Amino acid sequence: MEDDKIRRPVRWTDLLVILTETLFNLSQVIQTFFESLYELSIYHSNRTTQTHKAWEKMSQDLETLQEETDG
Repeated sequence: MEDDKIRRPVRWTDLLVILTETLFNLSQVIQTFFESLYELSIYHSNRTTQTHKAWEKMSQDLETLQEETDG
């Protein structure tokens, strides 16, 4: 006891504040997780599209090459 002061007791509202902060932090973690998952799905979709376009262009180039050599 410093300066003869008594600290206040722990109240149920203190526990409520801690619980609320914990729930808020968990919601932030969940939100960040799903945002990252969303960005990853966009990246994957774009990469897949680019891969398909590259294969399509390569097959077109092969067809053009084959037509030039055949005829």
